[in-house]
Amino acid sequence: MKKSQKILLTVFIAIFCIVGVVGGIYGYNYYIDQKEAKEAAAEIKRREGIVESYRDIAYGNKMLNNVDLSGMTVTEIINALKAESKVYKKRKAVISVDNNTYNYSMKKLGENIFYKTSDGSKFKLGDEEKLAKIIVDMDKSQDMQKQYDIISGNSDASEYSVTIKCRYSKEKLDKLISKLDKNHVKAVINSRIDKGGNITEAKSGRSLELTKIKKKLKKYLNSGSRRNYKAEYTTSNVKPEWKRNDLQKVNTVISEFTTTFVSSSDRGHNIQVGASRINNTCLLPGERVSFDHVIHDSSDGQGFLAAGSYLNGEVVQTEGGGICQVSTTAYNAVLRAGILPVARLPHSMPVHYVPLGLDAAISAGYKDLVIENTFDVPILIKAFTYGNELTFQIVSYKDALKGYSYVPRAVKLSELKAEAYLDIYKDGELKESKLLHTDTYREES
Repeated sequence: MKKSQKILLTVFIAIFCIVGVVGGIYGYNYYIDQKEAKEAAAEIKRREGIVESYRDIAYGNKMLNNVDLSGMTVTEIINALKAESKVYKKRKAVISVDNNTYNYSMKKLGENIFYKTSDGSKFKLGDEEKLAKIIVDMDKSQDMQKQYDIISGNSDASEYSVTIKCRYSKEKLDKLISKLDKNHVKAVINSRIDKGGNITEAKSGRSLELTKIKKKLKKYLNSGSRRNYKAEYTTSNVKPEWKRNDLQKVNTVISEFTTTFVSSSDRGHNIQVGASRINNTCLLPGERVSFDHVIHDSSDGQGFLAAGSYLNGEVVQTEGGGICQVSTTAYNAVLRAGILPVARLPHSMPVHYVPLGLDAAISAGYKDLVIENTFDVPILIKAFTYGNELTFQIVSYKDALKGYSYVPRAVKLSELKAEAYLDIYKDGELKESKLLHTDTYREES
């Protein structure tokens, strides 16, 4: 063989070997790539299978109160919700008052039990399936890999918690408290002087801490307590503050005032009726009387007649015309007892029976004279007519004024304007002149 042929053969063999080696390497790599691709596909399929197996199962971080809902199905979550809420529905409130026991279920108390979620949503009892599906479906919209990471613990599932909330029914709780009030509370009755001038008997009462009971029940019904409410209460005896011997001391006229009127007129009739309705009004300390309410109360069967009264600057005939003289006479009497009315309004035009500025008008639902007993002892308002005179007296304890005396005084500023003062004396010495009001009147049209 020639030398050149040997060289060509050697080159050919070398090329063949190189091609074989390269082809072997390529084939090996191809094999490896195919193997890895198959393994990757298998892994993806495996992961998809795992994620699919959780399709109807809740991921982690899902709680109901202290119950872990992770890994539960819709049915299991529904059962957990119902079981947990049942604990609250079965609660009872057991209240004992003087050995009388009252049993109230949450249904009877009208308590509203509902589910509240960490995102602020609320679900009522009966919505368990709807809520369970939300819990199971949470994070299921994410891609497969993210869900797999959640399942494998490489990523955290969205947190979602459900708590059971309770809210009380104001209407039902008030009804319970009203029942306890009716069954166990008895109002104390103080002695007082009735319209006939007789002293009534005092009677003890019974009290119950209804405000405390209501407050505690409300707190319980709004709480997440799983226990029954149990409480025992007893009523307390309440003694009357004012008894017969106290009212017997109301025997001294501490102030009075008289005005005159024509008794034989329709106006005079109205004045007599009004005075009879306010007569013998007994006020314990702190109590009030509305002359509008009392004088216009026709339950005594008496009726008013049409007589002159003021309206829009004119004198017109109205039923009850003249009764303002009753309130005006009373006003001057109570001022002399040192009592400043809670409410008092002047007439629209001047009246003739008292100085300008010392009148007090009443008009049904519009103007009123309201008097409060500001003494620390009872008073009796007496009103009566004798002939053409109307007199009001304030009767109380002998030492009710404690050395003070009071004198109303009017200062006429013009024909239609006046100031009213109350001069206050102690043991005959002027201590203060208190400005009561400044009134402006209008002329008669």
